[in-house]
Amino acid sequence: METLLPTSVSLDNISSDKISSNKNRLITPALFFLSAFVTAAVPLLTWLFLPLIALALSVPALRRGKWRELIRPNAALIALLLFAIYVFVNAAWAADRGLAFSSAALLLGVILVTFAASRALDQCDEQQLRSAAIAFAAGAFLGALFVIFELLTDGALTRLVMNSMTVLKVNPKHFDVSQGHITKMKLSVLNHNVAIEVFNLWPGLLALRTVARGTRLVVLTGLFLCAVTVSVGISEHSSSQVALIASLPVFGLAWRWPKPAIRALAIVWCAAFVLVLPVNFLAYNAGLHMEPWLPSSFRARVIIWEYTAERVFDHPWFGIGANCTRVLKDQFGPPERPKGFVYQRTTGWHSHDLFLQIWYELGVIGVMLAAAAGAAVVTRMTLLPIESQPFAVASFAVFLGIAAFAWSIWQEWLMCAVAISLLYFRTAASATGRERREATQKR
Repeated sequence: METLLPTSVSLDNISSDKISSNKNRLITPALFFLSAFVTAAVPLLTWLFLPLIALALSVPALRRGKWRELIRPNAALIALLLFAIYVFVNAAWAADRGLAFSSAALLLGVILVTFAASRALDQCDEQQLRSAAIAFAAGAFLGALFVIFELLTDGALTRLVMNSMTVLKVNPKHFDVSQGHITKMKLSVLNHNVAIEVFNLWPGLLALRTVARGTRLVVLTGLFLCAVTVSVGISEHSSSQVALIASLPVFGLAWRWPKPAIRALAIVWCAAFVLVLPVNFLAYNAGLHMEPWLPSSFRARVIIWEYTAERVFDHPWFGIGANCTRVLKDQFGPPERPKGFVYQRTTGWHSHDLFLQIWYELGVIGVMLAAAAGAAVVTRMTLLPIESQPFAVASFAVFLGIAAFAWSIWQEWLMCAVAISLLYFRTAASATGRERREATQKR
């Protein structure tokens, strides 16, 4: 009896572990599917799915007592943490200390959660990774179809929900309201949704490689690429369109020369910080903001970029504080609007440019740390399975395209969207890499 008791307890523990493992194998793919689809429909919910996905991926490592593996640092993490720590220090003299501190806290939290979840992927079994990758691809594809439907129907489902839920606030800038009922919605409301689909593109295409090969892979890839391309093409979000178009040749180059492409991408990232100020001055002096053939949104950005670039020299070394552009927007009184200008001479609510925003808000020190952190992340792409590297390069190109022209870098939904996209990609890359190794071993 004494010898049987430990055995029975051990069997109970094994059975319990198997049940927990099976539950996790079901929960993780479900979360990946829901995350890809729901965030495509409601992008502002990225903050909810990031911790849920991170927790689901971390459970196997935590269950095995390997929590130390989740926090073991590497060069990229150290560089990112140094940048985040500086943002905290920078908050001490920020124009709005509370706002700057909360932005720093969000950045640090996203970095730590994403890194731990990415490390946890090494503790997940191949079937769990493969199921999660397939579920993500399916959710992203359905999300793209949803976005296409909304764009073609003037946001029919969005308007239905908002008309049904009177508690939701309606911005008259984006909606036409008649007798308390939304009758029309501007397509620009769906710009966030479109950006989510572009972020999902290259991780989704890589995930499909875990599903099939040959003709079946070509068909699935074509359908997925077509769905995302159509959703972006018929939208009004120029930044997503630029990001998509730019990522295609980048992918081709990286497919042919992966290592040189990764090195070039790191150089481009650092060079962008060096060139952003002179390029903005050149664009303004060339009169691009007055050219009628350019989109009005771009002409407005040229004005914002030039004015913000001028303000950089007011606080060149340490900046005005993270996310504080809006605080000092009208520091010199009501902004002027010269004749022919499509926008006032002001910094706006934010710079519409990651590189310029870091210059203005974090100064030279922030620029150097951000450049080093980005370069460290990019160079780690060489450690990925060779088949995944072109997809990683293209994904980063998408991020560059959107970050260089679109929203503030401190927006919660955007930071979480980028982090989730990274986890999607790492999951697909891990599943593809293990599948390739197993196929090689069987030969």
